[in-house]
Amino acid sequence: MALGNGLVSGVQQVALVVHDLDLTMSKYTKQLGIGPWWVTLYGPPRLTEMRIRGVESSYSMKLAIAWTGDTMWELIQPVSGPSIYKEFLEAHGEGLHHVLVEHRGTEFETAIAAFSAGGCPPLMEGRFGEVRFAYMDTEGSLKTVLEIVERPEGFVRPEPDYWYPTPPKL
Repeated sequence: MALGNGLVSGVQQVALVVHDLDLTMSKYTKQLGIGPWWVTLYGPPRLTEMRIRGVESSYSMKLAIAWTGDTMWELIQPVSGPSIYKEFLEAHGEGLHHVLVEHRGTEFETAIAAFSAGGCPPLMEGRFGEVRFAYMDTEGSLKTVLEIVERPEGFVRPEPDYWYPTPPKL
């Protein structure tokens, strides 16, 4: 197996944008057995430092996350404010929106600078608690948006607003 030596060192997540998160979660659960889903509303005041194409902007979205092996699935339903999720739904309808990539060995700000230097600046950014995220403008050249994240060492995901269909069995 060859090891990557570039900016992207792995894939953590595939993410879809949908109109109805609850309906889509139920289909993924019933048809594929994916779940349980960790579901939370991301928005102010928990979501801060929000920017779209470098301009401060307030937005919110409902997220559902589930895992299959080492891969995270994310479903996103835009709720309020402008967002690249709403733009995607208007332009393409529901579907695969972005891939969350790892950038091991490259600091978050350095990764943003490297993407930007390659003609792929941030589309949308924000912070959820200690976690920073940025969606890079890679759709034109790389055919999908790439997201990068900075999580502090020892990060533990907070409790969700709810689990679907039930909390995981421990």
